[in-house]
Amino acid sequence: MSVHQKKDGRWFINYPKGKNTAEPNRTREYFGRGPDAEIRAIERNNELGLGKEKVDNSPPFTDLANSYLAAKSPMMSNASYIALKSKIDGVILPELGAHKGSQITPDKLDKYVSYRLKKVKRTTVHRDLCDIRAILRWSVKRRYIASNPMDGYDFPARDDAEIRPPTVAEVQAILKHSPPHLYRAIVLSYYTGLRPGEVELMRLTWTDVDLAGGNIVITSADKGGLKTRTVPVMDKNFMALLGKWLEEDLNENKPMSAPIVTYKGKPIKTIKTAWRTAKKAAKITRRMRMYDLRHSFATKLLSNGADLKHVSSLLGHKSIQQTVDKYQHLSRQLTEDALKKLPTIFEPEKDDR
Repeated sequence: MSVHQKKDGRWFINYPKGKNTAEPNRTREYFGRGPDAEIRAIERNNELGLGKEKVDNSPPFTDLANSYLAAKSPMMSNASYIALKSKIDGVILPELGAHKGSQITPDKLDKYVSYRLKKVKRTTVHRDLCDIRAILRWSVKRRYIASNPMDGYDFPARDDAEIRPPTVAEVQAILKHSPPHLYRAIVLSYYTGLRPGEVELMRLTWTDVDLAGGNIVITSADKGGLKTRTVPVMDKNFMALLGKWLEEDLNENKPMSAPIVTYKGKPIKTIKTAWRTAKKAAKITRRMRMYDLRHSFATKLLSNGADLKHVSSLLGHKSIQQTVDKYQHLSRQLTEDALKKLPTIFEPEKDDR
């Protein structure tokens, strides 16, 4: 067998001079990357009579998924790990686990999507595919498989229900019923647009806050964007509140490296329960997540004429296109508003009466 694969994932075959009658001096042919390229290479190899079909020695997808979980678990909260493991073990592996990692091809993914759509919404299937893709990408980095067979696969469109961001009045109402740790979390989320989870909000420390310069440096979640981003503090009341919080923490002998948001002096990983309790006390019954403060941040900036590129940077998005896709309904409105400001070149019609 003369089918081979380079470290960059490209499939090729070798053969002696004269074997290719159309190009007698040629000794190698390339077929690209991915499962389809491998099939073309094998077919060409057999056409030239170069040997037996190549055996796929890549690990089963089950092994790759379990190895991925083991590697990622130290960096995840216990709740996140349990949720991901339950999904992988109970949903993904029963359908794809028997296949080799290199054989999670578009046709198999299509069957998986069709099966899942009979039970859940497209948004849920979209998340499943994101997890599958993450496992395969990690496997390529670890060189368990040579290339990602999922590259280029088109995900089904999401069907998320659009959630209206919190209004200023709603935020104020929730703040009135918030304990100190939730109060800090809400204010920080509202004014910085950070992700209100354990990676961004819960890891924010006083070493990330420059009161003199009026900046907060946020270490971004691993979403493909910038590793860190700087958010200027422009609201005087927010700046004064930061100074007050810092003074309180220093008086309690907390180190500058301690998280800004803590509960009874101890770091926390989630704030969902406190959020739900305060929201209920504020008598807000509609669906509203802590994460929607981030959407409120982006929506208010864009609605007030902020540049799309800078908003994308403040949010830590990996590209401007991601911001456009997320807030496309708002982008359309802003475009129309901008076009209305274009001066006309036509003179008003005269009334001859």
